[in-house]
Amino acid sequence: MSTMRTENVEAKRELVLTETIGRNGNRFGDEEERLVLEVLRSGNLNKNCGTKVKEFEKQFAEYLGVKHAVMSTSGTAAIHIALGALNLDPGSEIITSPITDMGSIMPILLSLCVPVFADLDENTWEIDPDDVERKITPRTKAILAIHLIGNACSMDKLRKIANKHKIHLIEDCAQAFETTYNDTLVGKFGLLGCFSFNQCKHITCGDGGITVTDDDMLAERARLFSDKAWPREKGRTSLFVAPNYRVTELQAAVAIAQLKKVQDICEKRNRLGKMLSDGIKRLSGIKIQEAYPNSKHTYWFYAFRVNAKIRDEFVKTLAGEGVPCTGGYIPRPVYEYEVFHNGKMFGNSNFPYGHEPYRPFPEPISYDRGICPFAECLLDEMIRIPFNEFWTEDDIQKTIEAIKKVHQGVISGKR
Repeated sequence: MSTMRTENVEAKRELVLTETIGRNGNRFGDEEERLVLEVLRSGNLNKNCGTKVKEFEKQFAEYLGVKHAVMSTSGTAAIHIALGALNLDPGSEIITSPITDMGSIMPILLSLCVPVFADLDENTWEIDPDDVERKITPRTKAILAIHLIGNACSMDKLRKIANKHKIHLIEDCAQAFETTYNDTLVGKFGLLGCFSFNQCKHITCGDGGITVTDDDMLAERARLFSDKAWPREKGRTSLFVAPNYRVTELQAAVAIAQLKKVQDICEKRNRLGKMLSDGIKRLSGIKIQEAYPNSKHTYWFYAFRVNAKIRDEFVKTLAGEGVPCTGGYIPRPVYEYEVFHNGKMFGNSNFPYGHEPYRPFPEPISYDRGICPFAECLLDEMIRIPFNEFWTEDDIQKTIEAIKKVHQGVISGKR
């Protein structure tokens, strides 16, 4: 008994990853520090007085291979700017994914539009084009394709659907830097693309976002929308209703330095994620997130699925082996959040739901459980491992060994 206990303790110590995991890695270096100090010493922290925001917008557009880029305060702001550029009528429906941060959904509501949720593909966990097409109505004006966890949506099918129904296609690439579909970077397939530089994204400036497009008119309106619709070269006025999403020179300075690292960061995440998938994908009862052919997954985090009935036990046992992990991503699909069920959007009004002339009664939108069954199942089955570019191949190999060990005890041992 004593010997077995000692062996178990030693095995657990061998598999402990928290000592070497990259949360202690330094994401910022001398270049970030140099550029921030340069801005501070210039005395110009506002984007309209300095040069760094314009410099970063130019660099990001060149990096992605698009004509225009508008930097803003967050990924949420980037999506709101995209919708502001499109200038949709209140009550317009926008079809999107039910598994995301509310930062993807709030801009829809703030634009007085109506989110409609399509289910996910069971293999890629990305929005299902077939369900998107089923959800289209005469009020549908856009699709917001969210590239979940660093994996690409089926962009050729979504673009074909958008063209067929004459609706706009927008990409949310907040979790998908360097992700490709058919060997092309995401963010370039839609009419507009949106990225986030939040603290936890592949690259960061603390908080920030950017909206990209090849359309000259949309770019002009997006730039105005980010700055109170103030055409500064023409004098002080506002051309339409718009917020202030101006980002500072300090954030842009950090972003300039971070952009130089994005390819190396994502290449390493892709390589380590594939290594982990290759090590566990043949285990019975475990399902990995698959990428489309000729596409690259950049793993904002790593996740796999097991049966919901044993998910929590699997998580607890795997964590006991030293692998940092949690069950699920968000607690439930966003359409189950209170904001969609309390009957009040603005003040005591539920506008634009059920209001003339955009949505006359009786045409309710359902946000009840069951509208996206696979998405609901996925959140109950998902196990999340918050790995990153600071992990080593040895960390990944030990994680594979730990998963196999837990699989043997929790899944195989119950047959």
